[in-house]
Amino acid sequence: MFLFDLVHCFIFFASIVAVFSASLPKDYVHLIGFRSNLPEPSQQLLPWNQSVSHCQWKGVTCYSDTTSHVESLNFRDFLLSGTLDKAFPNLCRLPRLVTLDLSGNHFTGGIPAMLANCSQLDTILLNDNRFSGSIPPEIFKSRKLLYLDLGYNQLKGTIPSEVGLSTSLQYLGLWNNFLSGIIPKELFGLPNLTDLYIHTNNLTGPLPDFPSSCSLSQLLIHQNHFSGSLPISLGNCHNLTAFYATSAHLGGVISPEVFRGLNLNFLYLDDNNFEGEIPETLWNGSLQELVLSINKFNGSISEKIGDCHQMTYIDLSVNRLTGQIPKSVGPLTNLNKLLLYDNMLSGSLPAVVGNCTSLVEISLVSNFISGEIPSEICNLQNLQTFNAFKNKIQGQIPECIGRISELQELALYENQLTGKIPPGITNMTKLAFLSLAHNNLTGEVPPDLGKDNSPGLIKVDLGYNNFSGQVPSELCNGNRLTVLALENNSFSGSLPTYLANCKSLYRVKLSNNNLQGSIPDDIEKNENISYLDVRQNMLVGRIPAAFGYWTNLSMIDLSENMFNGSIPAELGKLQNLVRLSISSNRLTGQIPFQLNNSEKLAELDLSNNNLSGNIPKEIASSSVLTNLLLQDNKLSGALPDTFSSSQKLVKLQLGNNFLEGPIPCSLSKLMQPGA
Repeated sequence: MFLFDLVHCFIFFASIVAVFSASLPKDYVHLIGFRSNLPEPSQQLLPWNQSVSHCQWKGVTCYSDTTSHVESLNFRDFLLSGTLDKAFPNLCRLPRLVTLDLSGNHFTGGIPAMLANCSQLDTILLNDNRFSGSIPPEIFKSRKLLYLDLGYNQLKGTIPSEVGLSTSLQYLGLWNNFLSGIIPKELFGLPNLTDLYIHTNNLTGPLPDFPSSCSLSQLLIHQNHFSGSLPISLGNCHNLTAFYATSAHLGGVISPEVFRGLNLNFLYLDDNNFEGEIPETLWNGSLQELVLSINKFNGSISEKIGDCHQMTYIDLSVNRLTGQIPKSVGPLTNLNKLLLYDNMLSGSLPAVVGNCTSLVEISLVSNFISGEIPSEICNLQNLQTFNAFKNKIQGQIPECIGRISELQELALYENQLTGKIPPGITNMTKLAFLSLAHNNLTGEVPPDLGKDNSPGLIKVDLGYNNFSGQVPSELCNGNRLTVLALENNSFSGSLPTYLANCKSLYRVKLSNNNLQGSIPDDIEKNENISYLDVRQNMLVGRIPAAFGYWTNLSMIDLSENMFNGSIPAELGKLQNLVRLSISSNRLTGQIPFQLNNSEKLAELDLSNNNLSGNIPKEIASSSVLTNLLLQDNKLSGALPDTFSSSQKLVKLQLGNNFLEGPIPCSLSKLMQPGA
């Protein structure tokens, strides 16, 4: 009886729902059906009220006539979830639905094949979801389909050849999936296709030929695994304005016919295996961005580059280009970036580059460029980055360089520059990176360097020159300085005080100078410095115990100075210490056994001092030590028998001490092959 009543109640409830649904517009019923087949959290994002028209739902657009049929569903960014197999039949019953936008949600499962039944749709946007499986071929049967975007999902398999059935298709997005196989020839043959996005997949094989009636204007095929070169038939795409083929595994010599007749605005062929000369037909007046880097192009840069008056971005870096930088670059007043690094270019930087007043970045790194830096470069008031290191540039840094007030990065190291650093460099208030190392520069560094920098210098590398005078005292203004490299010069005076209070500093290289004075015993704790090299100076006094609290120190080199006193046992607190060198000083006392507490210490050089006492057995038993240099001291006693634990020891120097007794058997084991 109870079951009988329950069935009758269910029938009664169903009849009420049927009557209720019958009283609603059909489009409303189908929308409710779509909603009811979504997970409960997604249903809550689509609230409805029976007293309110369905055309007041957010994301629903209706015709303005009296029938109020649904024309567009746009549920983008609602973060709806779930599969759509059960929900889609309801949508396909909407007779005038032409636009379906479910992009930017969390839908999963396969793309419903029943989309083919929505024959009235001209726009389907399912991108930015989590759809998986293959692309259902049925989806391309509609002759009305204009826009289809399935990008940024997890689709696999091949691109169906049925794509050729969508003869009205104008936009196709299959980007950022896991599609594989070759591109079907039917795809490029679509007569109305203008925008094709198939990048970031696993597509393979050669590119198919383009039809004589190619209508493409945007073609993105980058980040795939194609083979072969660019087909000559690409030249049939006379409307093509943007072609992106970065990291597409293409290669070979590009025929000049490929670009003949094209008026590209954007061409990206970087990170491929193209070789031969850059086709002359490539250069045209409409070109705005050209990126051919990381290939094997050879030959010279054409003078026709000057015809590209709209050019804003040129990247020909990492190739095998030779010859000079064309003087025809002068008229390129819209050029923002000129990247020519890692080639074999020679000659000098042409003075006409000063006419390219929109330049923000110039990179000429690792070439054979010689001559002087033209003073015309000071006309580039928008220049932020000038990198020309690893060349053969001669002469002086232009006196006017301080006029480039926007300059943030100046890297001219490993050249043949002479003369002084122009005092006007202190006018560069935005300068963050300054690298002039490995030149023949002389004189004093402007003492106010860094004083007015805002927000402050980050890296200063002036090593391997002939600078003299004191180390500038304002380099850490702004507390952003991370690298201070002044090694191999003739700087004098004392160590800069900001070594301790510059909390951003992590790498300090002041070796081989004429620095004097002592390091204060109460030097402030600096937890960021990991590399400290002050060897080959004239520093005196005791080694501060406070160094034991610079917790990130991994390398300390205090050798070839005049430090005296004992080695602070506190250095054993440095758990990141890998190398400690205090050789060639005037240290006395015993070797602290606590140094073995530094569990990463691989190199310990205490040679050429006045150390006495025994070799600590704790250090001899280190399991990570590779180099132990204790020669030229006054060590005495027998060798510890704990050397057998030093399995990584490859260099042991104990000469010129007062050691005695037999060589322990444990030490002889280290000499055996495989020990």
